[in-house]
Amino acid sequence: MLRAVSVKNFRNLNIPKLELSPGCTILLGGNGQGKTNILEAIYFLSYGKSFRGPTAQAINWREEEARIFGLTDSSRIEVIIRKNKENRIHINDKPKNLPSLLGHFVSVVFHPQAIEIVFGPPALRRTWLDRLIATIDKKYLYALINYQRALLNKNKLLRTAAFKAVEVEVWNKNLSFYGTIIWKVRERTVSALNQALKPLAVRLIGRQVFIEYENPLFGKDEKVGAGFYLKSLLSQQELERRFMATLFGPHRDDFKIIAEEESEKNILQKDLADFGSRAEQRQAALLLKFSEARLFTEFFGKTPTLLLDDIASELDPQNRQLLLKNLPAGQIIITTTNPGSLPESIRSKSETLTVEKGMVEPG
Repeated sequence: MLRAVSVKNFRNLNIPKLELSPGCTILLGGNGQGKTNILEAIYFLSYGKSFRGPTAQAINWREEEARIFGLTDSSRIEVIIRKNKENRIHINDKPKNLPSLLGHFVSVVFHPQAIEIVFGPPALRRTWLDRLIATIDKKYLYALINYQRALLNKNKLLRTAAFKAVEVEVWNKNLSFYGTIIWKVRERTVSALNQALKPLAVRLIGRQVFIEYENPLFGKDEKVGAGFYLKSLLSQQELERRFMATLFGPHRDDFKIIAEEESEKNILQKDLADFGSRAEQRQAALLLKFSEARLFTEFFGKTPTLLLDDIASELDPQNRQLLLKNLPAGQIIITTTNPGSLPESIRSKSETLTVEKGMVEPG
């Protein structure tokens, strides 16, 4: 749990110290006052990056660096964001790299653009899944780093005139080794997410929602999978040279969010990216985030902090009440411009803070 946060030169924020409690905190204020900036700063303490865009853009335009300090139940975390320089991370006053930050303070964020996980480009879904897994599995993170390095080097080679098949073979072996690990872990993680997601959706919205994901190694063990992977790469050499890119691998993964519907006593499966309404897509994105929180809770033995930015918009009152009354966390921070959009059961048990011009005052 996050006990306190301090922010300096981060967008429009300069907050000497904001103490936070268990339970729910409501950040109330008009548009552009800094509510989302506070959630973004807290997110940096978990992942060392922004959920809104390029990291460097979070620095106040007049300054060269921004600092975020957080005090959790077990750690002191500081993230220093610098223009045109590598960011710095300190945990308990010791310098650390970004992978070391993951897992010290775990948060799950929902913001208006999170709906794009459901209908946006595949890269958004891959990024969401990769970050989730990397938070609980460092071996996966290093496999991902090594895979991306091999992919970058191979694609550079494919674009050069001095192409050598022997060098490509070296990178293919790396891709097949690390790519197999990535695919198998993604397969297991999606299965675990669905175990949380399906009953949660039935309980909260009265129908099943699940992730449909299958990769080319589905059902194969790692040794067999790696051999199949390498053969597949070799079979596409001519196409790769023509397109100057690697065409097969987890870097091209995608998955679908499916909702079940009853129609004339038949159960139909609807791809929410193509056929879901805006409200259904937003609902599904929330359920994905809640399932993410459930996985983190099972792994770390404690619930993550939920960061909910403008969660009440675009949901009808019935679904808003249903979802907000079942928030799966011990610490929740919600932003809103209208406290009346939140259920009375939440407002009555929450601490309300007013955000105005980057400053925070008791509500």
